[in-house]
Amino acid sequence: MRRLGSLGIFALLLVVVAILMGGGYGAHQLTINNHFCAACHAYEKTSWDQSEHRQVDCIECHTKGFAYDKLQGTRKVWLTVTGQINPHNDPLPRYPEDTTENCVDCHITDAIAEEQPFFIARHNRYMEHAATCMACHDSGHDRQLQRMKRP
Repeated sequence: MRRLGSLGIFALLLVVVAILMGGGYGAHQLTINNHFCAACHAYEKTSWDQSEHRQVDCIECHTKGFAYDKLQGTRKVWLTVTGQINPHNDPLPRYPEDTTENCVDCHITDAIAEEQPFFIARHNRYMEHAATCMACHDSGHDRQLQRMKRP
């Protein structure tokens, strides 16, 4: 009789874990979608649609790691819902502290380094004096459209 009780508790725990994992996976899939970002950041989406980076998902540039991003994202959603920040004039950082790492992942690959060593050498020199890639380059959003966003 006691064995069935332990088995029942174990089965219940398995069901709870499965539900939590399924819900977590579903929430993850929902929040990595560009439409999720655009729900609050419509003006940024409009400028992104006009940019050279329109084929790149939001999370490719604006994230740096699963757990960190989910915590930060949840915090920003809460602050927006409670009226503490305006998603169109958000004082909190939008980019990871080191955006260069995200830029380099796509723009300075091993193939580019092999094919265009001068390009790499020149950019290495620039990066000695620039804080991020965006010190010289645009952010991947059309700046003229970004300036038109509401305050």
